[in-house]
Amino acid sequence: MIVVRILGGLGNQLFQYAYAKSLASKGYQVKIDISSFKNYKLHGGYQLHEFKIDLPEASKWESFIAKYGFRIPMKEKSLLFQKRFLKPKKNAYIKGYFQTEKYFKDIRGILLKQIIVKKQLSSSTIKYLEKITIKKNTCAIHIRRGDYILDEKANKVHGVCGLNYYKEAIKLMREKCGEISFFVFSDDISWVKKNLKIKNAVYIDHNVIPHEDMHLMSLCNHNITANSSFSWWAAWLNQHKNKIVIAPKNWFVSKENEVACKDWILL
Repeated sequence: MIVVRILGGLGNQLFQYAYAKSLASKGYQVKIDISSFKNYKLHGGYQLHEFKIDLPEASKWESFIAKYGFRIPMKEKSLLFQKRFLKPKKNAYIKGYFQTEKYFKDIRGILLKQIIVKKQLSSSTIKYLEKITIKKNTCAIHIRRGDYILDEKANKVHGVCGLNYYKEAIKLMREKCGEISFFVFSDDISWVKKNLKIKNAVYIDHNVIPHEDMHLMSLCNHNITANSSFSWWAAWLNQHKNKIVIAPKNWFVSKENEVACKDWILL
């Protein structure tokens, strides 16, 4: 049996789950280890249970055995694609972020059926969903601030997409799509309202429910992402055939990456 550790915010959890599910699709017996969330309280904690996922969770005993050396440990050495993770040992405990669709692109159809919100949406989410549905041509914009601003370590790794990136992305989206309505999502929406004035835009101003906001973003025709796994998944889950996705060229401050998909536009 293989055990894959799940940790981080919702976007990272989805990358790890997608990787684990890809192993299961190859015939591996796979369980996910969520025990680290006992002491991890950032970004809303564990959230995969909000979706229709089906990989079993490792028991406390199985997690203990996996963590403390009774399995072969495998850990990502970098955030670049590593082929060795496609065919791991059958008795491994795996830790990583797996932030590229190269690990799971071949099971996209399966993931689209599983990464679906299970419960009734909140009333505020339904209100915004109706606005998105009414508009003929829509684009979700995600602006990540939060820990990217306040946490020194996160800032050094990720940096923050500047206002110029968003202004250029909006300009390009209008050039390609003509008349378009923007729906703006952020973990600091009051700052965005003051600093990024967008014509024909709806600012999503409610208590953030991560899985519901990701769902709303995925329903728009197009996406402008931050350098964030959260908006990456919103764009990847977007099933519009002619979607345009604009993403930042520099996902990390100083590291190479393969996060953005090949058909996305990088600015």
